[in-house]
Amino acid sequence: MFLSKVTLSPSRRMAEILLKLNQNGAYSSHQLLWQLFSSEKKRQFIYRQELSPNGLPVFFVLSQEQPDPQDDVFKVQVKTFEPKLSAGQRLVFKLRANPTICVTDEQGRRKRHDVLMHAKKQQGRKGWAEDEVKRHMDLAAHEWIANEQRLESWGISLESLPDIGAYTQHRSQKKKGQQIQFSSVDYQGVVTVANPSVFLSQYARGFGRAKALGCGLMLIRPL
Repeated sequence: MFLSKVTLSPSRRMAEILLKLNQNGAYSSHQLLWQLFSSEKKRQFIYRQELSPNGLPVFFVLSQEQPDPQDDVFKVQVKTFEPKLSAGQRLVFKLRANPTICVTDEQGRRKRHDVLMHAKKQQGRKGWAEDEVKRHMDLAAHEWIANEQRLESWGISLESLPDIGAYTQHRSQKKKGQQIQFSSVDYQGVVTVANPSVFLSQYARGFGRAKALGCGLMLIRPL
């Protein structure tokens, strides 16, 4: 695997790119980064977008193929990513995830919902105050990531509930006019590696949904 830090170089296209990113969010970021992998017909990278101190986008990209900038638009710092992990090792992590839940409606149909929006609607119907609704949304976000079956399938465990940072609703539009709408939650905390091979296999695929749109890349460092 390769882990890259990607920024935009000053160029004639920079203003145009920034405008697209501001107007069309995650989908434009996804399309922009795909330019680094010209030989890929199917997406095989995941990424996380942040802001630099000067307000410009910074992308952390995990890929199977080494990125290959085709022009002067990008500045790319690449390193081989092959962490040597052991069972019981503790890692500080940051994860932007798209928590979802399957809910069966009154007609017996199963639909996938955003975990936090589902909690917000459920509590909102009860007429609860805004701070109480927020508390239940945080609880739903914690329940998603602390699910024991999910953590086992990821090869890790949590020693305590992670902190919840930003909760963001994303809206983008594909070229054919298809609307994209999803939510993300920023988690930060400490995990313990239970099964290194399972964890690294999941790490390469990403965690949760919306992996093509900036979710699923877990940034880790030894504690």
